[in-house]
Amino acid sequence: MKEKLLALLKLKEARMQELETKNKEAKDVVELRSINNEIKEINRDIAELRGMIEEIEETELNNETNIEKREQENIEEKRNALPVGGFNPLATYTKPDEERAEIEKKYEQRGQTLKDGKAVKFSTDEMPTFRAVSLGSGKLVNEDKYSRDINKTFNEVSGLIDKVHAVPLQGGESYSKAFEKSSGEGDYTTEDGEYHDADPEFDYVSIGKAKITAYTEITDEAKKLPNIQYQTLVRNSIEKSLRKKITKQIVLGAGGSNAITGIFNAPAKVIPVGDGEEVEISEIDKDTLDKIVFGYGGDEDVEGDAYLILNKLDLAKFAAIRGTDDKKLYKIELNGNTGTISSDDSFKVPFIINSGCPALSSTKTAADTLCMAYGKLEGYEMPVFSDIEVEESRDYKFKTGQIAYRGSVWIGGNVAMYKGFVRVKKITA
Repeated sequence: MKEKLLALLKLKEARMQELETKNKEAKDVVELRSINNEIKEINRDIAELRGMIEEIEETELNNETNIEKREQENIEEKRNALPVGGFNPLATYTKPDEERAEIEKKYEQRGQTLKDGKAVKFSTDEMPTFRAVSLGSGKLVNEDKYSRDINKTFNEVSGLIDKVHAVPLQGGESYSKAFEKSSGEGDYTTEDGEYHDADPEFDYVSIGKAKITAYTEITDEAKKLPNIQYQTLVRNSIEKSLRKKITKQIVLGAGGSNAITGIFNAPAKVIPVGDGEEVEISEIDKDTLDKIVFGYGGDEDVEGDAYLILNKLDLAKFAAIRGTDDKKLYKIELNGNTGTISSDDSFKVPFIINSGCPALSSTKTAADTLCMAYGKLEGYEMPVFSDIEVEESRDYKFKTGQIAYRGSVWIGGNVAMYKGFVRVKKITA
């Protein structure tokens, strides 16, 4: 099943490359619209295929952990039960299936390569849009004299990075995305008059690549880990640091050379700046959610499937708003980094916390500061131009027994949907 999905994914990605080339060369409006529609469908298919493959891989890895545990227990039982000079229990060891053995061999070699002080690459196929993947037992060390678990800190990575539209473009230099600004409108015409022009209006954004790097240090005691767990420890440490930076830049990125363009700094041709283009709020109150929701989208629809991106302090302010009966006005449903805001007599709005957003409710946030964004997350394009490359060094912290690692990835980002987000600006009361 997995092989078929991978083969189909490869075909979809190849077709995507063809369409991107045609998209740049297309001059006819009808052809451009047809290409864009197909690109949208293929992007949706690719996302679904990657999700299915990820679920299969996660199941395989979970099964791997259970198999390893059972196999080790069986070996120990047989070894304890054997008389001196008995047969080798490893001779009856049940080998894992070919695919699992291949994965194990790959990670074993990678862990050894890291220990040898050489650079390795972590494919984004293993970590779709940099999602963390658990391998093996997840234990830091295996010997009884060491603690077997790491106490994790609180989550420091906004889930926004997992919800925007990631596009795999390994080896690419830039990425152009066309978008529709408006459709044409008919008009009255006399019997022998010319037909009214009703051409749709298109534009595009060009997304260059930026280099994101991360540096971390790990105690040399970690070298005692088996190779598979060791490469996983290194990968997770670097990956988390890269994700932490990128997910904030999706909101705050300044754009330009070697920088991601964030929602707050999107080009004016994608998110216009002017009267009525931003929702202006002095404080969060009973009408704030209505202003944001109805301030987004076109004149004909109240758009669904949109997320409110905000600071945790502003979410707390929503939760604290009281009605005339002194009861909480907004109902907050929490699911870690995401959830919904609603009230008994109104709509339900999905939200996602991102600490890159300045808190509108904070007195330290100055007037005219953009604080929130509301819109369709698939309207933000995040092309991934490379795998994650990781190198180790033992020189810098040799005296203190630390191993240094540095990792890098080439990535881009920009809003690629016309008025795909409405931004919320703080103003003075």
